[in-house]
Amino acid sequence: MPTYRNAGVDMTAFQRNLIEILQRSGWKVNKHLPGQRSLLVEVSRGFMKKGTIRAGGSPEELRVDVEGPEELKDLVDQALMESCANPSAIVGWRQLEAREALEMLSSTPLGKLFGTPQTTVPTQSSQPQLPVRQARPTQRPRLEACLHCGAPLTYDPEEVLVICGYCGYANNPTGEKPPRMSMVPMSVDGSAAMRIAQDFAAKGILVTKGMVERASWGEIWSAYVPIWVVPVRVRGEVIGERGLVKTKSEVAKVAQEIGLELLGAALGGKAGRTIADRERKETVDELMQVPVVARRSAAYQPDPEAFRVPLERKLPFRRTGDEVLNAEMDEAEAVNFAKGTALETIRSRYTTLRKFDVSAFEAGEPELVYDPWWFVKYEMSGREFMVVVSGSTGNVIAGQRPWIPRRSKGGGKVA
Repeated sequence: MPTYRNAGVDMTAFQRNLIEILQRSGWKVNKHLPGQRSLLVEVSRGFMKKGTIRAGGSPEELRVDVEGPEELKDLVDQALMESCANPSAIVGWRQLEAREALEMLSSTPLGKLFGTPQTTVPTQSSQPQLPVRQARPTQRPRLEACLHCGAPLTYDPEEVLVICGYCGYANNPTGEKPPRMSMVPMSVDGSAAMRIAQDFAAKGILVTKGMVERASWGEIWSAYVPIWVVPVRVRGEVIGERGLVKTKSEVAKVAQEIGLELLGAALGGKAGRTIADRERKETVDELMQVPVVARRSAAYQPDPEAFRVPLERKLPFRRTGDEVLNAEMDEAEAVNFAKGTALETIRSRYTTLRKFDVSAFEAGEPELVYDPWWFVKYEMSGREFMVVVSGSTGNVIAGQRPWIPRRSKGGGKVA
């Protein structure tokens, strides 16, 4: 829970600015509990995207806790900058979390024994600069009926491709020709998706198979999700220390770096030096097929190194009777997003970076592919979790599972 110090935050202005910034960014405010020294805001946006923001303290020492996508943390930083007497004192949440991780780990027995290594803490300027999405003009003719069969169409103003619920024709509300598109057939049924989700949940820390089987399972549904597959070439040079595990979390990077430094100190000798001093100069030249869910409100974006749309099995797009989600991102927007994702993927391989001179280029024609996804909900002691499974490959796209569960009174359930 990062602490913002010596900024002189005006709590009234912060709450007002935060709500305005959230709403401008497309978030719906479901609950707002204001206070003179604290606040609670619960928000959601579109397709299963939720978040909670809590803050409390004084103008000179404000504690903020954000549950949800990292985008919310960036919006909180923006609201704080606009609501304080000393904006120069506002340090970005990434740097704050990394600093607090250092402080926490330095107090551990190993940290006290070997000392906390000097680890480069990333600053805001060292973060990958994802492209800013340009707002699409709001004034445009509204398409009222399907261009193929004449059936009425219902869609959100942001959607750029509307699938007719009657004939399955792909309508472009601007009147332009629809993009090249296809679909991948379903090969994983609901019962198989449920088993995959249960196996995923059972891999949680201190979670047993029996706990998972006793959980409340049952709510499951499928939908065809629009995914832009964008070929991206990344080229450049990197000087940094590779991590053992790829992660985008700055806190996890700092923790991993300190753990490796301490391990190297404990081992000593050549092996210890090899572990502790891992800085390398590397040339990057890779071609990635980056999958981008064509929904601005998507809570889950696949990892390009963990999920691949099986293009070899694609078929011409057709209506199947299953739910089909309309696309909200056009080709140009998807390409920009894919470039940022590719760069972020390269960065996630390193715990520290001294030089990152890598560029991303479009390397082919993007294609819009509809992939069937299963959404599986389960509950443990009143807490809901979600697992998303690709119906074409059986891969877990994303998922939530309990961490160090505790037993509740009676029933032997876990939380």
